[in-house]
Amino acid sequence: MTHSPVQMIGSAALHSLVYSSRATSAFTEAQLPDLLVRARAHNAAAGVTGMLLYRQGRFIQFLEGAERDVHALFSAIHADPRHESVRVLLDEPIEQRQFQDWTMGYEPSAESAAPAPAGFRDTFDDLESASDHFVTSRAARELTLWFRVRSARGRLTAA
Repeated sequence: MTHSPVQMIGSAALHSLVYSSRATSAFTEAQLPDLLVRARAHNAAAGVTGMLLYRQGRFIQFLEGAERDVHALFSAIHADPRHESVRVLLDEPIEQRQFQDWTMGYEPSAESAAPAPAGFRDTFDDLESASDHFVTSRAARELTLWFRVRSARGRLTAA
């Protein structure tokens, strides 16, 4: 049996946690950049990288770093009164960071009047309702790929 090496941070293994939540109050497009600036500074100090998606009052966030740092940050997020219905979607060791180039990524959630193209993800409902770990894991990985492709094309906003 072959084992893939897990990237280490000092003596700690690299870990990823993905969660979804609902905002207790809607964030405006003007408030999101401030949230991102604060999150990036805090996460950089903790050695945590990741991705944040916000759409229609819902958050999906990928956190990656040393397991203790990721879980400490998630505990603070879970206790934050701006979040409700917090649900862990993935919590697992990883081989390498998916978001090592930034501490937090973000794409504005501008609504379009045009119909969505086939395969476009405009809701997180399946992530929040899926009880099957495979379905949740696959959807989270699709979001990771989507975000990385859009970032490479320069279609993301840096805050």
